[in-house]
Amino acid sequence: MHLSVCAALLLTVCGCASTNYKTADAASVSLQKAGRQIQAESYTIDLTLVALDDLVNKPAPDLKPQFERFNTSLNRLIAASDRAQKAADVAHKKSANYFASWDKETADMKFDAVREQSVSRKTQVSSEFNTVDQRYRENQAVMEPLISYLQDIRTALSTDLTAGGIQSVKPLADNAQQNARKVQAALARLSDELTASGARMSSIIPQDAQARGGTVDGMETDQQRAQSAPSTPQ
Repeated sequence: MHLSVCAALLLTVCGCASTNYKTADAASVSLQKAGRQIQAESYTIDLTLVALDDLVNKPAPDLKPQFERFNTSLNRLIAASDRAQKAADVAHKKSANYFASWDKETADMKFDAVREQSVSRKTQVSSEFNTVDQRYRENQAVMEPLISYLQDIRTALSTDLTAGGIQSVKPLADNAQQNARKVQAALARLSDELTASGARMSSIIPQDAQARGGTVDGMETDQQRAQSAPSTPQ
């Protein structure tokens, strides 16, 4: 009977063990997926710019096939941007769930020293996430006008798909190229930061992070970000 009681108590204790790391892993996966979607978005920018450059600077006798390639590439960019937005929204939601669960479990701790340490750690992790999340919002605020700018170029060409029409949009295409490259540089940094932020929430520690004591790099300083921030197309 004594052994049975002990076994029952052990099962009860085990049953009460926290599994919030599963919520953290779900947030981690969603953040890393968002990073991959940002990479895909940047790739479709490349495709769109190449198609636009081909149409404007290397026009064929028949402009329609080149225009259709630009049109298709731009549609792919719009779709990729939508997927990136949805992936970021999912990552935001799953991360919020993780931090809410962390708060709840911290409140149930009995020892002040353990609770204070957990609160401090949660503040650090949530602050890092909020920084990455804010940078995503900033990048998206520039991404949307870039797409609109390219859509306007497409509309202008679809109305005036002639040699004169091509010449008239050349300065606009050059401006789109310059701004798009800045956006791509920002997207590359954001993708790295999303991946790093996801790794910091994961219960699986990369080998290179273990060598550094369990930390994961990838955060850009405010000064570095300010020096390379993309601008809105004019």
